Amino acid sequence: MHTFDPFAALVAVGWPPAQPWPALAAAQRVARVAAQHRAGYVLHDGRESFKAQPAPGFLRRSLTPEQRPVVGDFVILADGRPPHIIEILPRRSLLSRAAAGERYARQPIAANVDTVCVLMGLDGDFNPARIQRYLALIEGSGAQALILLSKADVHPGHAAQLAALRAALPADASALAINAKDATLGDQLASWLQPGATLALVGSSGAGKSTLTNTLLGHAAQATAAVRAHDSRGRHTTTHRALLPLPGGACLIDTPGMRELKLTGDEDLAQYADIEALAGQCRFSDCAHGNEPGCAVRDALDSGELNPARWRSYLKLSSEREQQEAALEAQLRRHADPRPSRVLGRRQRER
Repeated sequence: MHTFDPFAALVAVGWPPAQPWPALAAAQRVARVAAQHRAGYVLHDGRESFKAQPAPGFLRRSLTPEQRPVVGDFVILADGRPPHIIEILPRRSLLSRAAAGERYARQPIAANVDTVCVLMGLDGDFNPARIQRYLALIEGSGAQALILLSKADVHPGHAAQLAALRAALPADASALAINAKDATLGDQLASWLQPGATLALVGSSGAGKSTLTNTLLGHAAQATAAVRAHDSRGRHTTTHRALLPLPGGACLIDTPGMRELKLTGDEDLAQYADIEALAGQCRFSDCAHGNEPGCAVRDALDSGELNPARWRSYLKLSSEREQQEAALEAQLRRHADPRPSRVLGRRQRER
C-alpha cells in the first residue's frame, strides 16, 4: 500500500523540490490556488482539486488585492467543510498590472511563476511596442520572460520579424516562432517545462493561448475560436485564470486576453538601461533631449545607434511610469502603509 506524500504530490503542481516544507499544525495542509471565483477558490494538492474558502481575515476591506490569495499561491489550509485558507506562503514572484479605470489599484495576475510566456500572433496581432510593455511588467515580477510568436506555420516569412525582435530584447529574454498546434511544442519548450516549473501564459485574445495550452496538455481542455479577419483579434475563450498541471511535471497558468496593460509604477524599465546610460552622458543633467547642445541621446538618434521607435517606446513607458509612481505613492500615504516601497527605494538609490 502506497502512502500519500503531500510534498512529492505538490511538486506536480509547481512546488520547487528544493524549497523547505513549512511547519504545519494538526489538521493543516498545503495546497496551491488553481482558480479564483466569486464564490471562493479552487485549490489543488497535486492529487485532486477541491473548493475552499478564505478565512475571515482575508475578507477585510482594508486589504489590497495582493494581500489576498491569487492564482499560483501556495497556501496553508485548515481542514473543515469547506477547508479554509488561513495563510499565504511566501511568494517567489508576483506578476501584476494596474487595473483599468481612473482610481489606482494593483491587479495581481499570478504568483510563484518562473517564466511568463508572452504569446503574440505573427498576423495583425504583431506589435513590438506591446511586447516592450509586457516586458516592463514582467521585469519586476521575479519571473523571466519568454516571447512566443505564434502562427509561424501560416506566416513562413517570419524570420525577419523574429530577428528584429530578438535584437531589441534585453539579454535575459528569449523569443521563439512557433506553431501552437505542433505536437513537438513540448520538446521546443523543454528548457522552460522542467518538473516543478510554472509558466504563465499572457497575450491578446486570438493569439492562440488556448490552442497552445491544449497542445501542451495533450487534449482539448480549453475552448478555442477563430479570430476576426480584419484585425486578427479573437473573443475571450478563456474567462478566468486557471492553473493546469502538465504531463511532464510543469504547470501552466492560462489567463484571459488582456486588452489593457497599465504599468504599476514599480517598474525599473531595465530593458532601456542603454537609453538611460546615454541620457547620463548628456552635457546637462536636466537635458530634455531636444535641441540642447551636447545631447548624447540626440547624437545616438542622428547616427542610427538608437532606434527612433525604441526611443518613442521608452518615452511613452517612462512617462506612464512616472504618473503611476505618483498614484502609488499617494495611495501609500492615504493608507499609511508601513511596507517599504520599491519606488521609494529606487529614488533613494538614485540620490
